[in-house]
Amino acid sequence: MPLTKVAKFLKDVDIFISQHSLYINKLERAIKEGTPFEHKDCHSCNFGKRWDELIAPVKEELPEDIRAVVEEIESIHCEFHEISMQIDPENRGETDAENLERGKDLSAELFQKLLSLKRLIDKEVKNS
Repeated sequence: MPLTKVAKFLKDVDIFISQHSLYINKLERAIKEGTPFEHKDCHSCNFGKRWDELIAPVKEELPEDIRAVVEEIESIHCEFHEISMQIDPENRGETDAENLERGKDLSAELFQKLLSLKRLIDKEVKNS
């Protein structure tokens, strides 16, 4: 049952990756133009809402290797949003460029971990 929920979440992994890329692009544009940007925390974006619905409730039931990757994903995802929230495109700060780059790095790391989780789940499902 827990693996089924993770697999269900991962069916939309490409969409979540695209949404995070768009989030960064929109933030970058807002910084360049000095326009407002609606930040979201790691539980308010589509990824976070779906994660909280499907993954969080079964996390403790997952095999240890899968749970470890799940916890890394959670941590990276929340750090991504925390970093991006430090950027106010209408009131540029000294650390905006650094925070934007850190957000891009975290996003790339998040994508890699999601794909790694997908491989683990696919392997686990095949073996069961």
